Amino acid sequence: MSEIIFVRHGQASFGEENYDKLSSIGHKQAYLLGLKLKDLGFTFDKTVCGGMVRHRETLEEIQKSVSTPNLIFDNRLNELNYDQLEESYCQMFEEKAPTNSLDYCNFFPKLISAWADDRIPNLDESYQHFRNRVNNCVNENITNGANILMVSSGGPTSILATRALSLSHLGTANILNYTMNSSYSIFKIVNEQFTILQYNCTPHLDDTKNKDLKTFI
Repeated sequence: MSEIIFVRHGQASFGEENYDKLSSIGHKQAYLLGLKLKDLGFTFDKTVCGGMVRHRETLEEIQKSVSTPNLIFDNRLNELNYDQLEESYCQMFEEKAPTNSLDYCNFFPKLISAWADDRIPNLDESYQHFRNRVNNCVNENITNGANILMVSSGGPTSILATRALSLSHLGTANILNYTMNSSYSIFKIVNEQFTILQYNCTPHLDDTKNKDLKTFI
């Protein structure tokens, strides 16, 4: 059956006016990922990439080492609109936006739960729509016997892991918190069940000389 190698993009340009592009670290992470995928013998029959700049730039770095045949771009793999979600949540519940990693860890579960329960007004996309578009993209691209590379973001990764593990919305938030930049997770249908085989893999960053390249944001 098909295996999906689902990649979170390299580090984006956090704190800059245009977030949707890789930082210099993000480019290096993605390039090293491509080298490691080649070294591990990964080959792909199909490639599906989200439509965001940081997705495309991650794929371009991977392509320097790995062939990505039958490439299509699919906006259903795009990330949630986090800025809008955070702003609406903070206005609704009169909270301040998080400013550090500890604050984010405490903030995400409340944010995702409120979103999933449809308690945040004035959003372009509901949690249910986000979940459905990601899952529909995956379902439509699964081909028997094919190895599929997908390049996306942390939010879609958390949706797929939640599906595979039957997690609550709090589980979705925790996975979103801890999915590392340029990591990959492996999903497969086993006995007609959508299953996660590996999560948050970063073998390209495990060497001690690359440990400082491990990032979450």
